Amino acid sequence: MALDLSISPDLGLVFATPLCVRRIPGTDTLNSGLARLVLDWRRAECGAVISNVGGWQSPPTLFQRPEPEFQQLRAYVDEAVRALMSMPAIVDGKKTPARVPSYKATAWANVNCPGDYNQLHAHPRNHWAVVYYVTVGTTSSGSALGGRLEFRDPRPTAVYGALKGFTFGQPLVIEPKPGLMVAFPAWLEHWVHPYQGDGERISIAVNVEMAPA
Repeated sequence: MALDLSISPDLGLVFATPLCVRRIPGTDTLNSGLARLVLDWRRAECGAVISNVGGWQSPPTLFQRPEPEFQQLRAYVDEAVRALMSMPAIVDGKKTPARVPSYKATAWANVNCPGDYNQLHAHPRNHWAVVYYVTVGTTSSGSALGGRLEFRDPRPTAVYGALKGFTFGQPLVIEPKPGLMVAFPAWLEHWVHPYQGDGERISIAVNVEMAPA
C-alpha cells in the first residue's frame, strides 16, 4: 500500500487532492493589458455557452494568439503545472522527475457581469485545470459568496462524516483577487457563485492535457 503522504510511521494521507493557489506579484501592467485584449475580443466575437450561465466565454484559442500578454500568462501557467507535477504524490511517491512531461494547454477568457455564474462542472479528458483572475470588479457587501470559486469535496460519501470542526464533506471556497492563479485536478468538481457587484469580472481558464510518459 502506498500512502499519498506519510506524516508519521503509522499515520498518513490517502487520496489527497493537490491544489496550487498563488498570488503572482507585479501583475498590474499585465492585467491591464489582458483586460483590454479580452474586452476587445468580446466586442469582435460572439461568446460560447459551456458551463457559463450568462457572461461571455471566448473560443478556446487564447494561447494561439500572438499578443505578448497572453504568452506571458502562458509562462505562469507552465510554472504552476511544473509545481503540481513535482509533487511526490503525483508521481507515485517517486523522487521529483528530472523533467516535466510535455503537455497541451488550451485557454479561453471569461467575462462575468452581475448575475452571471458557472454551473457545477469538471473538465473531462484533461489532467489539470487552471484559472487566473485578471479583474474582479467590486463585490456587493450583501453577497458573501458572490462570484467566488467553490470546490466540492471529491469524496461523495464524505458528507456522512460531517461533524463540527471536521473538513469531511465541506466545500472549499476561494475569493478571487487580481493576479490570483488556482490550479487543480481537472476532475475536481467546481462552480462559480453568481457574481453580485459592480464592474466586470475577467478570468482566464486553461485545460492541461499531459502527454503519455
